[in-house]
Amino acid sequence: MCWACDRAAHLLVIVALMAHGGAAHAAPGDTLSLKDKGLINAHAESLFKRYIALLDNVAGMDAADDESAMLVQQLIANACEPGRDRMFLGPQVRIEDNVDPANDARTAGRDRPLAEYMNDLLLYFQSTDPLGTAVEARLLKKREPAITDRAFTQVLYELRFLGRHSSSARSYERHLRVLELVAERRPEGGWDVAIATDNFFAPGSAFAEALMEQDIDSLARAGRGELGELSRALAEYRGSFDQALRRDEEERAQRRKAYADAVSTGRSFLERGDHESAMTLFEQARTLDPLAVEPLVLINEVKRAMERKRLKDEAEAAAAIEEGGVLTTLRCYDRAIAAFERADRVKPGDASVKARIDGLRALAAKQAEREKLYRMGDLDKALAEVQAARNGVGRSDDPDLTLLHARILIARDQNGQALQLLGTLLERMPDHVPARDLRASLLERSTVPADRQTAASDLYTLRLKDRWNPGYDHRLAMLLCQDQGKCTEAIALLEETRTRWPFDLETRYQQGVIHLMAARPREALDHLDEALTIDEDCARCHVEKGLALFELDSIAAGERSLERGRAIGLDEAQRSVLHERAAHHLEKAHELQALNANAEADRHFRVACALRDDQPDLRLEKARNLMRIDRYAEAIHDLDQYIASSVTPFVGILERGHCRLGLGEHARAMEDFDVILRNNVERMKHPAMLGKARAHYAMGDAANAESLLKAVLKEERRNAEVLSMLSRIARTSGRLAEAKELGEQAVDADKDNAELHYELGLVYQALRSDEAAVKCFDRSIELGKDKAEAKKQMGRAAMLAGNLKEAVPQFDESLRIRDDVEAARWRAECLRRTGDARQALEQLNLVYEKNPALKNDVTILADLAYLYVLNDMLPLARDHIDRAQAADPLYRYTQLVKACYLHRTGQTEDAATLVRSLVNGGEVKEEDLRRMDVMKEVLSSKAYRSGSR
Repeated sequence: MCWACDRAAHLLVIVALMAHGGAAHAAPGDTLSLKDKGLINAHAESLFKRYIALLDNVAGMDAADDESAMLVQQLIANACEPGRDRMFLGPQVRIEDNVDPANDARTAGRDRPLAEYMNDLLLYFQSTDPLGTAVEARLLKKREPAITDRAFTQVLYELRFLGRHSSSARSYERHLRVLELVAERRPEGGWDVAIATDNFFAPGSAFAEALMEQDIDSLARAGRGELGELSRALAEYRGSFDQALRRDEEERAQRRKAYADAVSTGRSFLERGDHESAMTLFEQARTLDPLAVEPLVLINEVKRAMERKRLKDEAEAAAAIEEGGVLTTLRCYDRAIAAFERADRVKPGDASVKARIDGLRALAAKQAEREKLYRMGDLDKALAEVQAARNGVGRSDDPDLTLLHARILIARDQNGQALQLLGTLLERMPDHVPARDLRASLLERSTVPADRQTAASDLYTLRLKDRWNPGYDHRLAMLLCQDQGKCTEAIALLEETRTRWPFDLETRYQQGVIHLMAARPREALDHLDEALTIDEDCARCHVEKGLALFELDSIAAGERSLERGRAIGLDEAQRSVLHERAAHHLEKAHELQALNANAEADRHFRVACALRDDQPDLRLEKARNLMRIDRYAEAIHDLDQYIASSVTPFVGILERGHCRLGLGEHARAMEDFDVILRNNVERMKHPAMLGKARAHYAMGDAANAESLLKAVLKEERRNAEVLSMLSRIARTSGRLAEAKELGEQAVDADKDNAELHYELGLVYQALRSDEAAVKCFDRSIELGKDKAEAKKQMGRAAMLAGNLKEAVPQFDESLRIRDDVEAARWRAECLRRTGDARQALEQLNLVYEKNPALKNDVTILADLAYLYVLNDMLPLARDHIDRAQAADPLYRYTQLVKACYLHRTGQTEDAATLVRSLVNGGEVKEEDLRRMDVMKEVLSSKAYRSGSR
């Protein structure tokens, strides 16, 4: 009979025995049922996996870490604890040493106690696996569970360490080992399994594999039908085995989830400082997985954190008790109570602290009763009461009564008497902190330098005696920087304060304020941002940040920061600070306006407007300043804001109309002026009519403009602006005598108006009254007119009057102030007409190169061509003549320059013919041509004279 048939017959015998109700015996003396065997082997397989995981954990630890050895001992202790999670029978378990790669099944005396084996694994094994895996193992066979003196089973497995031994050059090899496990029946049913030994298995030795498993495997390979006859036995063995594994896996899955939740929640408690809750959860996690390293590490971390907290609390409580004691001596009772209460919270149960708190509360209650009338605001009764009390026997020098007396006097605005009382008290009791603090706060508000110096001295003393109040540093820094100019010292003081109170919002805020006072806005901004990190709803921090941004010219960002501060809410003191800053910037803007520095003044106006958003008139003033420098579009934006927020916005509408005139938006300007006229705003009627007249004039409707102006003049005979406007209309219409009369009337009506003098100067200029025009322009400069423009017109007046040598210096001065195409071209013409053709060419070439818009301007091309002719630069002259003709073939002056060019190149006949055709055609007159030097030569040439005859 074959081996498979023998095995099948053996199994049939087992089935027959089971059918008669007897226990199945795999070996002599075995009284375990197949179900028991299945359960024991299932638990053995599960325990094998946990054992390998333990080896991997220990082998993967860092031996250099002082905590690792302690963790290993804790793991061993956990693994030996009685219960369902026990892994080893006890610490007496011995394991044959495979940590040393030189050991094998033939090595004698290699078994070690469990703790020694694990310590060797920690100390000498070094993992080299990139994934961090230290142990690789594979279960090969399970023994048939049996009973000798107790139930046991064995597991044959293959193992290899993935690393190297720190003291040996030999490498680790795969080897076989036998894990012997002892099974104990649970009282409630089922089995617990624990490791008894772990030894080498000598290759070639016999291993009694479980017969049931061998038979099942054999029949499965043979495909024999007898397998069906074993169904009951198979079901009992396999069923108990699989169910046990499944139950173990389900239980472990639940425990893994509970473990993960416990660790995660415990970590969050640890981060929040709830050490008790964290410890409970980490202990729970350790119970759920006794072989996990993480809970042990975390438990130790909690213990260290608890110890740190204990030491910190003790130090904090001691510091608070010290603080309370000193503050009691300094008579700062409320703060002393707060310090002792803090000590009691940190370290409760100290009877002496409780007693001191009770004593101080009694003192504070007595003091509050004494100050009752003062706190209620009944100052007269309070004063009478305290005076009567101080007149009692032995009470005149009572420090608390004296301090209360001083407070009442301050509340009654009797500061002088209060200071005398406080001075007397401090002479007797220099350590009386509340009295010195009160005197310092009183003197801080004084404007007398000596008083403020005394306040600074008091604050120095206070910060030395009462080192628990950063407020003294803040106030002292402000006095140092504000009064004594010692901003650097103040900054250093606050830096020291910040070191002592690193998370104090007020200190960060004061650092920002002092840096801003020291003109260091960038550093101020950094400190204020730090303050806002501590409390993003700090309204005054947003305000100071806005001021710092203003200093950095980030006006828009500063406005947003101010708006944020206002939205959070400012108290009266903070609003007062804003109002003071606004007044300062407004004053600065007015100073700059007086110097005609209107662009610089606008920045201060803008800051003032942002600081005082409750004063729309500031917007109007800002807009008018912008109008003075022709920044009309920006002015309109401010005027729109003024109009939207003002109760009577008509002045804003009027000024907006003027801005629109300046921008050339004449139709829209008329709409604004019409709003004034429709609403019959009497005091603005004439300015609106004048504005409308200017709009008509700008649109070419001089008649309507003049009609409106004359209507105003009927009611205001000496309206200087109207007279000046009528003078301008008359001048541009050629009515120069009338323009002169009207202009003189305008100046007579308002002698200090620069524009009126300037306008009259243009009239005299047109009349060729050079001297009178220059006087007008000079006077306009004195009154604030743009000097560059006035000097240009002075040069033009001299030029028109024929005083060319006087004109050039005026143009020079105008051009030194500002580049101006018109002034530069007039200067070049004066130089040419005075015979300096070389300088004239340099000047005109400079204008041409600096102004791309003139590249195709026929007038400057023709002027350049003529100057090239005068300087005998004839090829360039020819080039510019061609370009001028291309730009405008009909421009007559180009033809005259061409004639000059032809004459200088020896083509006098052609030049004469060209000039003769222009003269005969009536396009030019001979007397006008004689003003051109080269043309004189052409006109006097034989070719021209013979042709004329």
